Amino acid sequence: MHHTRDRLTPVSITQYFDSVVDALAREGIDVAQVALELTPTRPMSGQLVTGRGPVLRWREDLGWSNGARSTSAAAHPGEVAALLEQPSDRQ
Repeated sequence: MHHTRDRLTPVSITQYFDSVVDALAREGIDVAQVALELTPTRPMSGQLVTGRGPVLRWREDLGWSNGARSTSAAAHPGEVAALLEQPSDRQ
């Protein structure tokens, strides 16, 4: 995402989520649902539900998480996609 806090906007977050969905698609992971909460008075957040079932959650102040592992809020889309890899996938 590479934005400072002052430049995070609903548009930039939507574009970032599009990049993450594209990265997941390149890895063969279908995204069934994208949900964004872009309320100005609370930390912006979102989640991606994959066709396989796993959910990736994002909050601008906490980063990305799959429940077991996490990465930064501004992680490269490929790094976010790696959160869905099973340990046995890495060889």
